[in-house]
Amino acid sequence: MRQNTLVTKILELSRQDPAVLQQLERFRRAVTVMFTDIKGSTEYFENFGDIAGLAMVHECSDLLRTVIEQQGGRVIKTIGDGVMALFDGCDESVQSAVAIQRRLKERNALRKKEEEMLVRIGLHYGLGIVKSDDVFGDVVNTASRVESVAQPEQIIISDSLKQQLSPSAFKVALLGRFRLKGKSEDRDLYQVVWGDTESVPLKSPYTMISQAGIGSAKLQQLNRDSAVVSENPIGKDGLTVGGAEAEAKSDEKSQRAEARFSLEDGQAIVEDIGNKGRIFIRLIATYTLEEADIIAMGTRLFRFICKPDLVEAATTLGKTLSDVGKLVKEWPAEFVGINPDGSDRHETYPLQHEEITFGRTNGTFTFNQDPVMSRSHARVYRRGENFFLEDLGSRNGTLV
Repeated sequence: MRQNTLVTKILELSRQDPAVLQQLERFRRAVTVMFTDIKGSTEYFENFGDIAGLAMVHECSDLLRTVIEQQGGRVIKTIGDGVMALFDGCDESVQSAVAIQRRLKERNALRKKEEEMLVRIGLHYGLGIVKSDDVFGDVVNTASRVESVAQPEQIIISDSLKQQLSPSAFKVALLGRFRLKGKSEDRDLYQVVWGDTESVPLKSPYTMISQAGIGSAKLQQLNRDSAVVSENPIGKDGLTVGGAEAEAKSDEKSQRAEARFSLEDGQAIVEDIGNKGRIFIRLIATYTLEEADIIAMGTRLFRFICKPDLVEAATTLGKTLSDVGKLVKEWPAEFVGINPDGSDRHETYPLQHEEITFGRTNGTFTFNQDPVMSRSHARVYRRGENFFLEDLGSRNGTLV
């Protein structure tokens, strides 16, 4: 049964008063929302220091703001090292994204590789509530998830935005059909080709459901030195790993876990078929967090807890998550420390800022006694009403 929290009461009151919803409807219109994110900003801070890192972020933000405003858009807010921007014109939004990437390429040509600023951009067109110099609604959530698919120097747009663009105005390539987390319908995503290269390699193992390419695959077992110990093909019936009946045998630890690998529409799929929940996937791209996800960093395990009432209240009332969180004195999401058996360690790590980081010595939350965790290990950030997890080049990876 749904708890009768203060947030629930707020939602119930808003639904009982049609005037509140009618007032919000006056602000609903079709817009394009852009999200950007700087790749490697945490490492930049670590390598060059806080002052240089802050100067880099400000330089990038100023460049983005200038280009966005030149194309008729406006920056709604800065979120960590990224921006959220709003456009009334669809062509103008993509022109702005292309101009940003080209300006950054010119800037990077004059810098050393370790001083480059690489930005990924995602855009989506849809209905949103625009009020008080902010925008709310599903258009924001979808745009943030489109951006999470992009790689550095990539511009990814949704199918709805692609349909609104002027014919032949841009070079656009179908990236594939994606299942964006939290969305009931699959949708096509497109890459805007803006430079000399045709595309940037895609690393998104969790959301793509259709892409031409993979016709066959094989599973390799590696030792700690990354040497191949064994190799098994993934046939049309799939491949089971671990357990007494497994087709591919592994070490003693893996025998306690069971996973099945298969190919669906050319995409490699892994399924946890054991009863211990021991199968983790190492992140190679940004991951969209979902309720009850278990994350491994170093020797520690965390469970992600999201409070959907807060998200729903923010969307319904046209307010930010921070505003609603302050009202009810709760954070919209948190990590909870857990033991290997899944029991609670009674440790909570609230996501009280737009971005938080985890590390052994550097981060919002540090774990000095963990010998396996890297100095700067992973970050969690919010775009719209979504939360994303990204590994920061850690030595042993961030696992979900």
